[in-house]
Amino acid sequence: MVPTATKVTTRPARGLYFFARFLRDPRNVGAICPSSRTLGERMLAGLDLRPGDVVVEYGAGTGSLTEAIHARSRDTGALRYLGIERDDGFCRILADRFPAFSFANAQVEDVRALLAERGLPPPKAIISGLPLIFLPSMHDIVATAHDVLAPGGSFRTFSYLQSWITPQARRLRACIRECFGNFRQSGPVLRTFPPAFVLQGDKR
Repeated sequence: MVPTATKVTTRPARGLYFFARFLRDPRNVGAICPSSRTLGERMLAGLDLRPGDVVVEYGAGTGSLTEAIHARSRDTGALRYLGIERDDGFCRILADRFPAFSFANAQVEDVRALLAERGLPPPKAIISGLPLIFLPSMHDIVATAHDVLAPGGSFRTFSYLQSWITPQARRLRACIRECFGNFRQSGPVLRTFPPAFVLQGDKR
């Protein structure tokens, strides 16, 4: 039996709920299971985050990458966080797991308005768990991320190993290069399923 969003309290239950959501909407969920803690840590590697910095997360899911951001907030001093998640079930799980963090049940394309509504300044980092290669608005999402970031801010996402050579994945890398100019990749991160490369665009 698949648990409801209001009853997802353990990691296995979250994984089962995530898989059920994948079966219902595979293109928008993008993976059969949540990302690993190791991938979350790699997504934040090298980020100079300080108390009060704003971090935005795109497609927070059940909170795998959010865990890494939460741990960094605890270690470095309180970060200002906004998680944007279009699935209302995932949003309920996130709000329950991370009561100190703010989540919006919304589309990432509305990030400008969401930041303005909350009185937040340009973010220091945007961490994306979205399956960007499947989204027709991929270029607009990446371009808008560049526009709303603070100078010197960083956009981070990941690309699965098995799709690395596909035209869509190549288009994503080209899109980050085009929008940011400063592009880096690292990995693959093997301690996640599926293994994934981390993609990074830094705003000049």
